[in-house]
Amino acid sequence: MKKHCAVFIAVVFCSYFFMGGGCRKSVDPGAGSDPADMLPADNDISGFVKKGSPAVMTDYQTIMDAIDGAAEKYIDYGFVEGVQQLYGNGAVNVDVQIFNHGSTENATGIFQELYPPSAETITQGEGLEIIVDHSRLLNYSILYRKGRMFMQINTTEKSDFALNMAKQFCYNIDSKIESAE
Repeated sequence: MKKHCAVFIAVVFCSYFFMGGGCRKSVDPGAGSDPADMLPADNDISGFVKKGSPAVMTDYQTIMDAIDGAAEKYIDYGFVEGVQQLYGNGAVNVDVQIFNHGSTENATGIFQELYPPSAETITQGEGLEIIVDHSRLLNYSILYRKGRMFMQINTTEKSDFALNMAKQFCYNIDSKIESAE
C-alpha cells in the first residue's frame, strides 16, 4: 500500500512540475515573457553579480517605488510590467531596467521621450534601436527598444570598461528578448 501511495504522489508531483505549475507566470496573459526572466544570471557578464533583490514592477505602486519621478512617463506609454536590478563586479556597478510596454508603439514612444541630446546609435533597423547617451558627465546610459520592450542600462562611471560592460548586458538581454518575441 505504501509503495502505491508513493508512486501516486510522485506521478502527481511530476505532472504538476512538467505542466508548468511550478513556474512563475506573467500577471498579464498578453504580456509575453516576464522581464525578470530576462535578467542575466550572476557571472553571465565578466564577473558581475546581482547586488540585492530585483525590484519587480507590476502596477502603479511598484513602479513608483522603483523609479519614482520617471514612473509617470512609463505609465503614459502603456507600462505593463518591468524589473530593475543592480549588478556589480567590485569596481563598477551597472543598473539594468527592463520594461514591457504592451506594444511596439508604446515602447517607441518612451524611447523617443527619453532620447538624449547626444546619442550614438549602436544598432538600428528591423524594429530594434540601441543608443548610448554620451551627454552625461559621470556615467553612460544605454537605451534599447525592440517590439514592446524598452530597456535602460546605466553605469556608475564614465569609462570604456563600464560602457563595454553595459553593452554586454544589453546584448545578453537582447538575445532573450529575441527568443521571447
